[in-house]
Amino acid sequence: MGEPVVVGVDGSRSAWDALDWAAAEAATRGCPLLIVNACSPPVAPGPFVPVSDTDGASVVLLRRAQERVRVTTPDIEVTSRTIVGGAAPALASQPAQLLVVGTRGLGPVRAALAGSVSIATCSRAACPVVVVPPAREGGHGPSRTRVVVGIDGSDRSRTAIGFAFAAAAQRGVGITALHAWTPRPPADFEGRGEDWTATEAVERHRLAAALAPWRNRYPRVDVRPTLVLEEPARALALESIGAALLVVGSRGRGCVTGALFGSVSHAVLHHAPCPTAVVRPMPIIERSSAA
Repeated sequence: MGEPVVVGVDGSRSAWDALDWAAAEAATRGCPLLIVNACSPPVAPGPFVPVSDTDGASVVLLRRAQERVRVTTPDIEVTSRTIVGGAAPALASQPAQLLVVGTRGLGPVRAALAGSVSIATCSRAACPVVVVPPAREGGHGPSRTRVVVGIDGSDRSRTAIGFAFAAAAQRGVGITALHAWTPRPPADFEGRGEDWTATEAVERHRLAAALAPWRNRYPRVDVRPTLVLEEPARALALESIGAALLVVGSRGRGCVTGALFGSVSHAVLHHAPCPTAVVRPMPIIERSSAA
């Protein structure tokens, strides 16, 4: 059955939403689900340190999580694991085909967790990471029930595009391929900037070229190329209202990029109204000398 979908739980409402999403995804993929809870290392009790039963609390939490999955998706294989340490390292260390996390932990501020856990997990993980926002009514956005993928025209977005096409085919929905850019400032003091008409033609050609091989591989997936003159994070957030999934790319583990995983992806993870997949590029496999 291959590697599992791995989801992190901590007892928060957002974690239960992430668990439900991960269980449905595992069922659709026909793979196992692994539920992980990360807990702090035990502290030796003393006169000013209360005894903490972290192991017992984790066991109870994971039991509740497994019972929830057995009710909602009874046909998948479910296991659980407690790992001592930080949430992001614990999740990123698990062999997985997909990692799933929520956006709001037990603390009151969503942004704090998105910065410390969701972003850290996306940076560390070798596989795609899906960040699930709190469940709410989906809006009637331009890409409702579609998969939205952000494309910047670079090689590093190829894996994100492939992930998005596979997700759309898996769900039986269409895909909206969004390329957003902002105009360059004037090149001289007289205010002569770029030729927007020519630039749009170039950007549209890049978008079509990026999509061409995936259109051929997934001919049944309806594709809606979308080119907008807009700040990318805002364009993606607006386009993905009510979407089944938003997909963005990253440069790779330990690195961030202002184009996709940096200012844009950070903003998207904070404000995207639908589950967001952060996909790092496939490693380049060198040919063996025998080839």
